[in-house]
Amino acid sequence: SGALTQEEALEIIEALWLKFNQIVYLRNAHSAKYFAGFPIGFNIAIGGVDPEGNDTFNDLSFLFLQAQYDLGLPQPNLSVRLNKHSSSALMQAAIDVVAKGSGMPQFFNDEAIIEPMHHDLGIDLKDARDYAIVGCVELTTHGNNLGWSDAAMFNLNKALELTLNHGVCLLTGEKIGLDLGGLDTYASYEELEDAFQKQIDYFIDEMMKAEVVVEQAHQDCLPTAFLSSVIDDCLVAGKDVTKGGAKYNLSGIQMIQVANLADSLAAVKQLVYEEKKVDPNDLLRALRNDFEGDLVLQTMLLRKVPKYGNDVEWVDEIGAKWAGYFREKMKEYTNYRGGPFHTGMYTVSAHVPMGENAGASCDGRKAGTPLADGGMSPVYGRDLKGPTAVLKSVSRMKESYTTNGGLLNMKFLPSFFETAEGKKKFETFLRAFVDLEIPHIQFNVVNRDELLDAKIHPEKHASLTIRVAGYTAYFVELAGELQDEIIERTSYAGI
Repeated sequence: SGALTQEEALEIIEALWLKFNQIVYLRNAHSAKYFAGFPIGFNIAIGGVDPEGNDTFNDLSFLFLQAQYDLGLPQPNLSVRLNKHSSSALMQAAIDVVAKGSGMPQFFNDEAIIEPMHHDLGIDLKDARDYAIVGCVELTTHGNNLGWSDAAMFNLNKALELTLNHGVCLLTGEKIGLDLGGLDTYASYEELEDAFQKQIDYFIDEMMKAEVVVEQAHQDCLPTAFLSSVIDDCLVAGKDVTKGGAKYNLSGIQMIQVANLADSLAAVKQLVYEEKKVDPNDLLRALRNDFEGDLVLQTMLLRKVPKYGNDVEWVDEIGAKWAGYFREKMKEYTNYRGGPFHTGMYTVSAHVPMGENAGASCDGRKAGTPLADGGMSPVYGRDLKGPTAVLKSVSRMKESYTTNGGLLNMKFLPSFFETAEGKKKFETFLRAFVDLEIPHIQFNVVNRDELLDAKIHPEKHASLTIRVAGYTAYFVELAGELQDEIIERTSYAGI
């Protein structure tokens, strides 16, 4: 209508961006390990499709990108929804912001998200097309859903550890799982897998008992009348949102971490049971001793077996198999509000503390060290075949495994974006991401030397922002072990 110029509108938007950054959650030390960098999670999504499924964007889409380009702040968490018909103009504007290195925007794939929300979760197609993002990468519908997207995180690698060691924790020596045997007793890989399945089933059942207690406590002690007043169906039903008054009542469980799991099981399958190059008793001893005195064996596990993230189908399929099993198992349960459980593949920063709570693993990882970042990402430093190979590996995870959100981290060098040709190649890469129906991708664009210097001289890099998981944080505010993990992530100079 001419009431505002583009410049005036941008000034208002950037003022709002500044306001978003004035709020900081108070967290205790334990919580801060799982949500490092104090992410708030104001998520603004642009692009996507209209109610008929057609590509859509407008002037505000570009203004929001311009605000992020100008300010480079960690909030809001800016997201771009892509589809097969996404505008090149919008994609190039988003790529210009990516190249600035603030870790934003992140990208979501309508081709991998809308149909699974509709088909697998029973969400109306109209609502699925209008999906939004909660905080980091969790998926939701607008104004009619209590998604409980962080209902729990399940450490698949700890379950494998207990399966290999007679239910005994490698860190404490305490028996905390089922004793179904161990590496010293399983006669075949199939026997190991059978035991692993039983171990997962046991801990899922224990987790679901805790879920009931948590949801019941919220109903009894923390009803939310104001939230209920703005969520569809609560007023009509006369039910608080914590009691199932919303149109949709979901609970999301995160699978942690499929990359390590695939690498570990691939190593056992190939070296122990197929090639018989590693004695299972020797491997179990090495795990119990955290590879002390077993450097040759550790190196074999690290170097002699293909790794997830390199487009090696049989390895990728191991991860996909167990992610699929976990997702199907969730269908056997209903949450306390009467809605379904579903799954996601993201960690926030929990891959660091969850790694601290896991002993040495068959992928050659030392006890207490971080698990793979992201959720769908390869273990840092193991993706050696380039970024397109990573996309191919991740694409072997079915879209239904990540209806609660999936996360893929990648890191590129700034030099890649210095030319128009580089940015055009990057658009092609993003279109491949869409075609492969991967739900999410995000990028850090930074030099390793800058991160190393920021760790040593934080006072010189106070404004350096970095993509941690599904959010951006100030690099110098992160704990040292998380900084190290980000530094070690594979960097790409091209596609």
